[in-house]
Amino acid sequence: MQKLNPYAKTAAALEAKAIEARRAARKVALKAKQSKAGRAAKSARNKAWNKLGEEMSASFKAADKVIEDEIKAGRFD
Repeated sequence: MQKLNPYAKTAAALEAKAIEARRAARKVALKAKQSKAGRAAKSARNKAWNKLGEEMSASFKAADKVIEDEIKAGRFD
């Protein structure tokens, strides 16, 4: 292969090095995710997401109420 692609050995070595770096980074990321701080961050994200859904539901209910009021008043076409 070296005759067809003189860069083949270098590319293979660089790819092997990149694989090891990805493994190490993944290990660090998983450790951080499973730590107390990582679990607290996930809990905070979940609370924010759930609050967003509740606020959106309340907004839809308020808009529906406005439309119902306009229909009752006869101002809605």
